[in-house]
Amino acid sequence: MRHTRATVMRTALRLLNEVGLDGLTTRRLAQELDVQSPALYRHFGSKRELLDHMAAAMIEDAFSHLARPGPGQDWADWLAERGRALRESLLAHRDGARLHVGTRPVGSQIAISNSVIEVLGEAGFPPADARRAVLVISRYTVGWAFEEQAGHPMAEEPREAADADFEYGLRAILAGLRANLAGVRAGLGGETR
Repeated sequence: MRHTRATVMRTALRLLNEVGLDGLTTRRLAQELDVQSPALYRHFGSKRELLDHMAAAMIEDAFSHLARPGPGQDWADWLAERGRALRESLLAHRDGARLHVGTRPVGSQIAISNSVIEVLGEAGFPPADARRAVLVISRYTVGWAFEEQAGHPMAEEPREAADADFEYGLRAILAGLRANLAGVRAGLGGETR
């Protein structure tokens, strides 16, 4: 039976939820698809490439319903929506954050990041600062979700408390970005190498 790349990836995501990242082997995936392991390499050159595409699919799912900012929408509120959507997507998959850590951006994930950088540029961020803002929000969110899924003591908190704590950190980062942008507009900083 021939499978498409999308079928292989979606099956891998389903298996991730069932057996976790440690249990997700190419052998197990091949058995699930009723093929020999080498057949998987027709679609993905390595397990690392498969994991990269699985992480990208999670990002695509998270951001598929999010549009560019509406008229008058604050860039910080818009960026916060993306942070929340990323966290929810990572938490929706067993070991989702752990899978995402260390993956390389591929496919539409690059276009999504570039779109966010473009929106921040339109808000007044110099290109390097816009790129850094995306990295800061992404790394904060992935790290937060990683801790939530890793059995960290905060994972035992009620969901409402974890949400409130996440929001506190997100607001702090956005306040810092807003202050940085004000400094750029006043000619006091921005885009350093």
